[in-house]
Amino acid sequence: MREEERARLARELHDQLGQALTAIKIDLASLLTDTGGLPNIEKAAPRVRSIMNLVDDTVNSVRRIATDLRPGILDDLGLVAAVEWMAEDFQARTGVRCEVSLPDCDPAIDCSRATALVRILQEALTNIARHANATAVNMRLAQEDGGLSLVVHDNGVGIDEERLSAGGSLGLLGMRERVLLLGGSIDIVGDTQEGTTVRVCLPTAAQPAQ
Repeated sequence: MREEERARLARELHDQLGQALTAIKIDLASLLTDTGGLPNIEKAAPRVRSIMNLVDDTVNSVRRIATDLRPGILDDLGLVAAVEWMAEDFQARTGVRCEVSLPDCDPAIDCSRATALVRILQEALTNIARHANATAVNMRLAQEDGGLSLVVHDNGVGIDEERLSAGGSLGLLGMRERVLLLGGSIDIVGDTQEGTTVRVCLPTAAQPAQ
């Protein structure tokens, strides 16, 4: 239900707010070309351009928020493409080098498992950007031992045991909750010399109740 609401909000932001901002930008652009009725156009034009730049920044912010709510590429092109795009986007935004190892084709998993892996990867990358002080990240998605594994390793300062065991991080709790609900396992290890590794294993299908 939470993911359905995220998807709905993402569509609303992209379709409604995004279209409204685009219309505003078009109207502002017309003011720069149709200046006959504008007094003091020399002063007005720079202000209009400044507003257009603000609209551009707002459009980009809306796209970013909508993508964080629900990456459209996951629904359109699948898990492998989504992971590859997230790595490229993270590298472009942060300057942290990303190396990715991916299967040749999408694994045969349902939407809930694909979504869970994307959310876990999002949280892992967010933590790296905020806390790790890393210069490189390695990601590996693979089918093995009858399941699907995702490993994310950075060369940063390493998450400490106190933060891992405190239980107060909503991001870490959310990662563990998603994996637990799908019958998988998650292991997070930090080392001051070797960075942090997040290792997730999910069954490719629902497991029978014990």
